[in-house]
Amino acid sequence: MGRHDTGVPVLTSDSGHHDSASSDAADASDECPPAATLVYVTGSDDDLWSFYPPTLKFTEIGTFNCLSFPTHMTVDRQANAWVVSGGNIYEASTKDATCSAVPTWTPQADFDDFGLTFIGTTMMVDPHLYLMSESNLGLFDVPTGKVTVIGNAPVPGAVGDMTSNGDGTLYFLWDTSTPTLYEVNPANADVIKSTPLDPATGGGDQALAYWGGEFYAFENDVIWQYDPKTGAVGTPGSAPLSITGAGQSTCVPKMGAPPPPPPK
Repeated sequence: MGRHDTGVPVLTSDSGHHDSASSDAADASDECPPAATLVYVTGSDDDLWSFYPPTLKFTEIGTFNCLSFPTHMTVDRQANAWVVSGGNIYEASTKDATCSAVPTWTPQADFDDFGLTFIGTTMMVDPHLYLMSESNLGLFDVPTGKVTVIGNAPVPGAVGDMTSNGDGTLYFLWDTSTPTLYEVNPANADVIKSTPLDPATGGGDQALAYWGGEFYAFENDVIWQYDPKTGAVGTPGSAPLSITGAGQSTCVPKMGAPPPPPPK
């Protein structure tokens, strides 16, 4: 998560998705591997790093062996990273960054570069990966390779990144002079809410992640932190790299949940 056919399937608990009433499953940390409770970031050096927000600790994991110039990333609940590079999707280990191309993905005219995220909240393997390009919100059915265009992007020609807060909600961060966070309906791409993250600044390498009830917008090596409870936007620190992609699974703590322990 950094640059119409409306026949969208109804997502039920059988497909790995729950509605918000069932999202408490995401809070059960014992169902998730510890690696799935961290944020992960990458940059133009092709390295994968973990990020622990409470202490702002970055840990270098390794260099991708199958791709270069990653632009977006997300993580599934099994702690696998899904990385976009050159219009393709790769699956990578968060243990050592070894990776391979997703075999069912083929390059798409509507999605030549795109943010991506899962929204499933159970430990079942989530087959549905949401994609956000400059023009469209789409759904990639990983087992079959089918890509469905759900609707238009929140802003025409918008460059940005996408994530989920762990309860089935989609968020898109528009990388403009003052980055704007959009809450997006995954069923039809309608904008539910938009929030300018003033005084954050945009226009460079950019990525978005969520952890513990707050959003982390990475702009080059600057970390911007947004608290939706208070509306506060601040800069808690900086990263050891210029971040082009960031992401987390829906195993990370949500608002009000106790944080998992820091990585060893």
